[in-house]
Amino acid sequence: MKKTLFLVFSGAILIFTIISICCAPIINGDIIDADSWKAQNCKKLEDDYKLNKNDANKKAKNLCNRQKAMYGLEYSSLLIDVILGFICTILGLLHYFDVAKPFEKISGIIGLVTGIVGFVLTLVYICYSGYIFTNDTTEGFDSSYKYYPDGSNFKSGTLIKLDKDGAFAEWDDSKNKYKCIFYKEKKVDSIYATYSDLGKKQYNYEKKRHYDKDNKYTTCIETYDKCNGSNEDFSAGSLTGATCKKLFLNFVPNGVENKYVFDRWVSTIIFSCLIAACCIGLAIFGFLLFKSDGSGL
Repeated sequence: MKKTLFLVFSGAILIFTIISICCAPIINGDIIDADSWKAQNCKKLEDDYKLNKNDANKKAKNLCNRQKAMYGLEYSSLLIDVILGFICTILGLLHYFDVAKPFEKISGIIGLVTGIVGFVLTLVYICYSGYIFTNDTTEGFDSSYKYYPDGSNFKSGTLIKLDKDGAFAEWDDSKNKYKCIFYKEKKVDSIYATYSDLGKKQYNYEKKRHYDKDNKYTTCIETYDKCNGSNEDFSAGSLTGATCKKLFLNFVPNGVENKYVFDRWVSTIIFSCLIAACCIGLAIFGFLLFKSDGSGL
């Protein structure tokens, strides 16, 4: 039984890692701007923070460290997992067919070490990848649905955060003005979408926006410089709540590449979790194989 489960967990690690490599957003170039992550000078940003001690420098330093760590971890954890998974699968097959009995203890140690190393590396990668996916904005994200707003406070190419209807502002009767839906005081990045938003319909092709029967997506439009990270509300010329309850950007996405990136990233995280779980199993049965008396039970 120990030999069988040793083989099962080894094979599962190998298979899940191959799937993860095929989906991994950085390895496969889905996050185009990630090519610059590996070459970032985080040490300079750290020195800038030590000199200025402001929130902007601190945020830039932490983001740089996260991105650089994720870039290295995606390559190192998945490549190490696939190599060690392959080695342990071969050893598992040899022991399953009882052709390597003299080396059971050595194979057990290899399985134990592989399980521990694979679990630690994969878990750290999951933490970094999951955090960036859910919390960091799509700064510089290469997509057909990105905006180059006018205004020095904007990050070029960053996806704007939109509600489920594709709007960025809505009419506020109490102020008689339009209110930026996602504006949060002292949190400039609140107006930008995170990577976890990419799978939502407002960032991908949607029929009702292309075949706009009410003309609201062509009439109720405004430039996003009205919500530039410092404005909570604004007036929009002749547009009022009687005309437009919500305001939209004058761009509608034609493709589904954002959903594609979202699906692949989520798949990588899910399969990485399965790899980590299998690494625990491999470590356990590697240890049991090492302690084996050679009976094969």
